Amino acid sequence: MTHRPHAPVAVPRAILLAAIAAFASVLLAHLLGWAVSQLMEAAHTAPDANIGAALALLLLPVPLAAVLVWPLVRTVRLPYPAITALTSTPPYLLLSVGVWRLWTPILDRVPVDSPLSTLPVSVATLALANAVALTAVLATVAVFTTRHHARAFRRR
Repeated sequence: MTHRPHAPVAVPRAILLAAIAAFASVLLAHLLGWAVSQLMEAAHTAPDANIGAALALLLLPVPLAAVLVWPLVRTVRLPYPAITALTSTPPYLLLSVGVWRLWTPILDRVPVDSPLSTLPVSVATLALANAVALTAVLATVAVFTTRHHARAFRRR
């Protein structure tokens, strides 16, 4: 069931709701990626399994956040959650690839003895960058969806 409000949602409220859904989606996706990496690391102690665990920790949350955003958009009650979530997925995936391409060389330049080079801090910076990317895309799509349906609402 898609939530269709009787009146359109205001643009600042749509941006706020999109930001809440995006940050929650990325947080849940990174927690699930961390859980999968911990399971992989516990199951296999070989170095190749550790590489797979690191890939699960860093790369699994990107598509997972795109999947988890739909129920969260419904939860925060943005109008037309299916359209909003499906339309925001391809641009988010492209932006997350850009985030990854920017994040990797920056992390390579951080000194090894710096507190920024620890795994939790580096993964947290990646999660924050992904959350900002998803927020930007989801808020843009939510504003356009709200404006389009506001015009249709006024024509009635």
